[in-house]
Amino acid sequence: MIWGLATIAILAFMLAFASHSPGWMGLGIVIGLLCAIAAALVFIDRHVRASSRPEHMTAREIEALRGTLRKPTEPSRQLPPSPPG
Repeated sequence: MIWGLATIAILAFMLAFASHSPGWMGLGIVIGLLCAIAAALVFIDRHVRASSRPEHMTAREIEALRGTLRKPTEPSRQLPPSPPG
């Protein structure tokens, strides 16, 4: 689909460049722009999907994440502050 859109865009721009009629030129430009924008959006969508992570975590990943967390330590025993005197 993506290569079809890119091919149609190139052919439409070639039609617009080669034609002497304003109607064919306008049609070629409009179709070329629409197909070029659609092809660019499909390229972007594929790139984003290829570089994104899934939204859910497996049980193994959750356990690994829990292992990296620090365990809470007991608060150290300190003397209370002395009263102002």
